[in-house]
Amino acid sequence: MASESELIAALTAVFKLSDANVRESVLIGIGDDGAVIAPSSHKSVLAADMAVEGVHFNRNWSTLREIGAKITAANLADIYAMGGEPKYLLVSAGLTADFGITEITELATGIADEAALVGASVVGGDISRADQLVISISVFGEVENPITRSGAKVGDSVIISGLPGKSAAGLIQLQSGITESSFVSAHKKPTVNYKLAKKFQGVNAMCDVSDGLLSELNHIASASGVGIELDSKLIAETPGFKDLEAATKGDIWEVVLSGGEDHVFVATTSRDIPEGAHVIGKVVSGTGVKVSGISKLPATGFRHF
Repeated sequence: MASESELIAALTAVFKLSDANVRESVLIGIGDDGAVIAPSSHKSVLAADMAVEGVHFNRNWSTLREIGAKITAANLADIYAMGGEPKYLLVSAGLTADFGITEITELATGIADEAALVGASVVGGDISRADQLVISISVFGEVENPITRSGAKVGDSVIISGLPGKSAAGLIQLQSGITESSFVSAHKKPTVNYKLAKKFQGVNAMCDVSDGLLSELNHIASASGVGIELDSKLIAETPGFKDLEAATKGDIWEVVLSGGEDHVFVATTSRDIPEGAHVIGKVVSGTGVKVSGISKLPATGFRHF
């Protein structure tokens, strides 16, 4: 394993601040005991996520670059789900004994490339020795009007930015021995529609679908004191549904309703539907989430405990 100073030097090279606007707002970056950023007139929105090898990713299936990008995407999506724009990331990692300059550079490149998609930058973090790979990312963003889970109103349309379930289908395929498909790729590294997420900034309530569509909508229903009715026919009209149905061979509703980690955005809105979004239901009086056309709902999603 490379020395700590060698690893930090490699990380500094990958995470160098290349954008002029970022350099202006980051007064002190990697290399000191803490990063210093210039304050903004906007409110701050913060999120954090931890990923543990064997729980959130499998190095036998995914490259370190894919793992870095996947974990970063999960953090960035949380900021967009709050109606914000991600700006800075702090990355901490517990590294296994096999990590050298090559491995840390590959992991860091995946993180940096994903962050660059939205103009965010890594400004610091920490590394330590560990028995298994652990990555923790904290992301700091700016938000003008925060979007919470508690803003859904009776009469709202329920919309999604894309079809959930692709990552779950990819995991099923990997577990069955299929190593290459569009769904396997979606599991290894989700493609988050950040551009469409920005168009969701005027919605009433929103979640990033990380633990499953039913799970996230139950959070919104509970926090807002409303019921939610999904229409299976409308969900089936979402682009990609037929391909997903063919790949899952009968388990389509399991992956669509309970599969997570695609990081699509589900929201409720009383405004015009953003271009590119798909209506899948409505907010009603009552409690919980119901799905028309589905006799038995699957489990509500991934649970850590």
